[in-house]
Amino acid sequence: MQLRKLQEMGGATLLVSIPREWAKTSSLRKGSLVSIEISGDGGLLIYPVRDRADERSEKEITISYPSRFSNEGLPNEITAAYLLGYDLIRVRGPHRISAKDRERIISSIKRLIGLEVVEEDAQSITSQFLVDNTAVEPSKIFSRIGALVRAMIADTLEQFASGEPLQFESISERDDEVDRLHFLLVRLIRTAIRDSRAASKFKLTAIDCLDYRVAASSLETAGDYAIDLAQSLSKLRIVNDKLKEEVRSLAKVLDSIQDGARRSFLGKDFTLARQVFANYETLESLLNEMREEYAQSLPQFLHVADTIERIGRAQRDIADLVSPMSPA
Repeated sequence: MQLRKLQEMGGATLLVSIPREWAKTSSLRKGSLVSIEISGDGGLLIYPVRDRADERSEKEITISYPSRFSNEGLPNEITAAYLLGYDLIRVRGPHRISAKDRERIISSIKRLIGLEVVEEDAQSITSQFLVDNTAVEPSKIFSRIGALVRAMIADTLEQFASGEPLQFESISERDDEVDRLHFLLVRLIRTAIRDSRAASKFKLTAIDCLDYRVAASSLETAGDYAIDLAQSLSKLRIVNDKLKEEVRSLAKVLDSIQDGARRSFLGKDFTLARQVFANYETLESLLNEMREEYAQSLPQFLHVADTIERIGRAQRDIADLVSPMSPA
């Protein structure tokens, strides 16, 4: 760390010199332009003003076709490039891309929010990320994911308690949307970690970025458990009114956990987080009672109980990220 004194010029302007090493590394000289921004924590961020073409070239990647792993691995390479923040992703090979591989590549591109095919010929497919990285707030994406997961679980439990057929297709479609939003959120968080300008725009510290990454993973996991929950409930052979009412009670407590986890995390509210912990203990107690009750007469329910507990734990893990020192 270097300490430098402020100098006064003209009685109104304060000046500070920049490190010579940084200026040299950034190719700055007399007359060069720099941008100055105020960060979320009150500091100043200074960046060299780059030519747009230079910025774009740093965010391009070419993926070789055929893939060095296998053509089945192409979607994974595209997703990895997307998550790493590349704006222009080009798949190119020395030979014609087969129809089957072309379909697989385009399908994987369509699964990623903001990524669109902009150029295509026999030997290459070029896609571009068309969304401004700083225009979409991570908190809003996180809230949307949370709302989708919460609805998936609530609808599944209510359909079961009402005796309605479980809508697997609807749950699966929403889980696909959860995955797409999760990828976008991870991309934005990684961008914020690498680019302090983006972090400042989102008002995120380094710890915030880490917490968002963990919380997003917990939400995505809860969405996967929702699929498992629907499948497990559909396999229950003996269902009576008592079990339906007990499931409704579970659903109410679980919904409170999910709502509290989201609000405590986004608001950094430890009081809400503590309520989530208390609700999770209530959920565990109810599940243990039901495990004892149905262990013999309905052993299939044990897997349902385990899945509900995993969902609650994933949500509790989000509340765990809220520090007691965070402002309410």
